[in-house]
Amino acid sequence: MFTVREAAAVVRELRSKRRWTQAELAAQASVSRSFVVDVEAGKPTVESAKLFDIFQALGFEIALRDIDKGEVRW
Repeated sequence: MFTVREAAAVVRELRSKRRWTQAELAAQASVSRSFVVDVEAGKPTVESAKLFDIFQALGFEIALRDIDKGEVRW
């Protein structure tokens, strides 16, 4: 994942697979529905800590991968 728009697509896909509404995801992640709307729209100014909360609510975590080595480092 390299861009906010790519993250937006992943969030939409994961939410859809769970058959959650934006409001349900917001409740699970303890964020507002409008924040979920902004994330799914690819708004570049979304707060990263809340974005992490959304991925955690969807059962995923964000890891850092060394681009040169292809290894997940953190």
